[in-house]
Amino acid sequence: MNIEKKDILDIIERVGGKENISLLTHCVTRLRFVLKDESKIDEKGLKENPLVKGCFSVKGQYQVIIGPGLVDQVYDLALDETGAKEADSSELKEVENKSMNPLQRALKLFSDVFYPILPAIVGAGLLLGISNLLTNAGIFGEESLVVMFPAIAGLAGMITMVANTAFTYIPVLVSWSAAKRFGGSPMLGVLLGLVLINAELIPGSQMSSILSGSVEPQYWNIFGLDILKIGYQNSVLPALVAAWVLVVLEKWLKKHLPNSVQLIFVAPISIFITSFLTFLCIGPAMNQVATWITDAIVFAFDKVPVVAGFLFGVLWEPLVVTGMHHAFIALNIQLVAATQQSYMLSIITITCVAAAGAVFDMSRLRKSKHQKSIAISAGTAALLGVTEPSMFGVTIAARYPFICSILSSGIAGILIMLFKIYAVSLGPSGPLAFTIIPAQFWPQHYFCMALA
Repeated sequence: MNIEKKDILDIIERVGGKENISLLTHCVTRLRFVLKDESKIDEKGLKENPLVKGCFSVKGQYQVIIGPGLVDQVYDLALDETGAKEADSSELKEVENKSMNPLQRALKLFSDVFYPILPAIVGAGLLLGISNLLTNAGIFGEESLVVMFPAIAGLAGMITMVANTAFTYIPVLVSWSAAKRFGGSPMLGVLLGLVLINAELIPGSQMSSILSGSVEPQYWNIFGLDILKIGYQNSVLPALVAAWVLVVLEKWLKKHLPNSVQLIFVAPISIFITSFLTFLCIGPAMNQVATWITDAIVFAFDKVPVVAGFLFGVLWEPLVVTGMHHAFIALNIQLVAATQQSYMLSIITITCVAAAGAVFDMSRLRKSKHQKSIAISAGTAALLGVTEPSMFGVTIAARYPFICSILSSGIAGILIMLFKIYAVSLGPSGPLAFTIIPAQFWPQHYFCMALA
């Protein structure tokens, strides 16, 4: 799409002019303004701009939906035209915290940590799905593709290795992102993550074998304390909490040590003390918390599957509206690591199609060509898993289509649970979701999708 300068200038004018803009940043789909006076916004005129798919105010920011990909170009041009200050993470955090309660802050924390690593996880999930297509029998014939065509066995092996790496080494990604979010050194976070999955440690997946006695445990004996040499591959919470401890120590040492010796002492002291505490108590405690959370989710979907499926389907899009959906990234990573499946992820792949259906219907009902164009663009994005343009640009304002969309998602959630359709990884939503859904569920999954 060609971007015209007059459309950029129109957006700036409709939010009150460049004098009204304190800070400016963007996310995957939206321009995010921190404005001096939101009463100066001309929202009606803003929605008529051909670049704008919707707009709303939340957490001290006025967010203008542009769409994935295009928002980067619009943002760069808007910065040039306004000379506005580009907001950094600390400034945005301060603005958001002023309008958030403690629960919202906690959920925002999960969002800040896991959102940056989401592309890696989703990409790995897609590769894992391709690996399953190549190596599982019964999809394209009685034998798998690698058996029918041995020449692709090496390619399949490499794809599997790359896909599994992201999930096995997830503590490295989490500790890097968490250290950065808490204001510490990201590279110390990387080092901490590597420590938690060191090859000298017994893989965490063998804990049950240790408890049963089939694998002999190994310990460090430190001042009379026997500390189990266990790794935290595929784990999320131990790396998250350990990274917070690491940053607290790093900041304390930088505050109390002379500048001349910080380079020598800060890193080794903070990383060793954090590692010691993690293997001693943080890791086991957080693994237990993760087990409780996983067991609670599994219990709900096993004991009251219809209710759980309906509620999760209905609530997912409202969670996206509030931004709380990012907290479920960690839950699903932990769930897939523990059980190799997730019903929540399979429901999520359907909700975006329900949103797309509502928006495409609205495109038929709209009289204005501009509104039709917005609806078609938003519906296409929703089919690919990006639902913010459809909600904020079309369905929420019209209300009834939004209600239809979330109720359809709830009904699809019921069917997902009746058919027991699960996903094996995070990955693409909508029609491309077959890559993360086992082949035996494809007909039922597409039936749910069509109904939604």
